[in-house]
Amino acid sequence: MRSGRHAFTLVELLVVIAIIGVLIALLLPAVQQAREAARRMQCSNNFKQMGLALHNYHDTFGSFPYGSRAGTVSYPNLSGVNWRTSILPFLEQNALFDQLDFETGSFSGYSNFPFAGSNLVLEGLVFDGYICPSSPIDPLIAAPGGLNNPADGDKAGMMHHYVGIAGAYPDPAGRTDVVKQTSRGYAAGTGMLRPGQVTKFRDATDGTSNSLAVAEQSGMVGNEVIAANYGGGWTGQLADYPVSSISSSSDNYYYTGLSTVRWQINYDTKTSSSSSQPYENNTILNSFHPGGILGLLGDGSTRFIPETIDMETLRRLSACDDGLTNSF
Repeated sequence: MRSGRHAFTLVELLVVIAIIGVLIALLLPAVQQAREAARRMQCSNNFKQMGLALHNYHDTFGSFPYGSRAGTVSYPNLSGVNWRTSILPFLEQNALFDQLDFETGSFSGYSNFPFAGSNLVLEGLVFDGYICPSSPIDPLIAAPGGLNNPADGDKAGMMHHYVGIAGAYPDPAGRTDVVKQTSRGYAAGTGMLRPGQVTKFRDATDGTSNSLAVAEQSGMVGNEVIAANYGGGWTGQLADYPVSSISSSSDNYYYTGLSTVRWQINYDTKTSSSSSQPYENNTILNSFHPGGILGLLGDGSTRFIPETIDMETLRRLSACDDGLTNSF
């Protein structure tokens, strides 16, 4: 007698394949969520390190660094630096910081005023501590409207994913002497990191735990990268004076490394003369984290800020000295 052959029928095989497909479809979101959780944890760790660096800077020098400052040679914004450059020694980047030329060199990849001398070390350099791991944006891509366009054969400067908070518009307390309109959008000198000046812990009269110091700017506005990285993420500002000294709404006053908060988190529409270019003062806070961004408070703690936060709360959080209570 012939024994029967044991094998899957075509129907059984199709059923097995269908079951495997369903299981993969169920498992894939969980895997993606786990990966995002790990990336978000690393991003949070970056904020914690920046918080420690800012506090250690304050302990050493008696204040936080200039949020953004002008240089003393041609293209003052490209020879000046912002807070992200200033705290490098406190992020275990002493060797890098010690090579930088703050007197005659450029901190930009701009083809007409490129990295030179010892500042060439910044050309093509990517420091992971200033990059959100959830963002797919290439940190060496020259963003539209920026000056990070190196000459042929050269490499660009790094585009940073974290931005300092200069304050908010409208000012929650209605002040007009420290929040002013310029030709590049509204500029503020009410946050923890201010253009053209330094701040101290005592300036955060609302309390450091109620004051946003640094936030994410690692996402996109529509399909464009519009972040405070004009001329590259290391550079400074055009005018060497604080916001309170702005004399006219037509002043060409802008800065790198800072944002005066005006728009909702993850807002996907740019606004001319406010948030449409990297040299405008109200660049939007955004990220690829689902539902919001990470932020660093003045006390060094890291918080997740949902994109649904109401604007009044966000403005109060962004101004450290408005004298108003904050329910965040």
